[in-house]
Amino acid sequence: MKVFLATAVILLAQNCFATEFQLGIVLGAPTGISAKATLDENHAIDAALAYSLADELGLEFHADYLVEKAHSFATNAGAPFELFYGIGARVVSITSGPHDHDVAFGPRVPIGLTYQLGEPKIEFFGELALAFDILPATNLDLEGGIGMRYRF
Repeated sequence: MKVFLATAVILLAQNCFATEFQLGIVLGAPTGISAKATLDENHAIDAALAYSLADELGLEFHADYLVEKAHSFATNAGAPFELFYGIGARVVSITSGPHDHDVAFGPRVPIGLTYQLGEPKIEFFGELALAFDILPATNLDLEGGIGMRYRF
């Protein structure tokens, strides 16, 4: 088991150093800080630490594995809009409603579009995500937001 964990850490560390990292903001439900690490040309991990404005307010963390460039839509401006989709999970520390002081957890399925500027190195994005909380009670939620990230 220790060998497996050590190998996994080394492989993940190599992948992290070979990535492009992005940091920015997302506005909507939830609203907060957004980050993305590109794994290769067509895959990325994105995450957000944000305040959920859904029925039950609270601090939310979510992370998703994304398939990027699933489809490109040409524009007159040069760079195309690119479709992405993925699967991930979210955790929400609920601060209002009938589940006040509970922690919600469940999978989420995002889909959206990105548009990248060459210089400055900025990515704009819009995303919708279907989230299905399984704890503390089952709940289906639709999240959505727009945002921008700077590419380092």
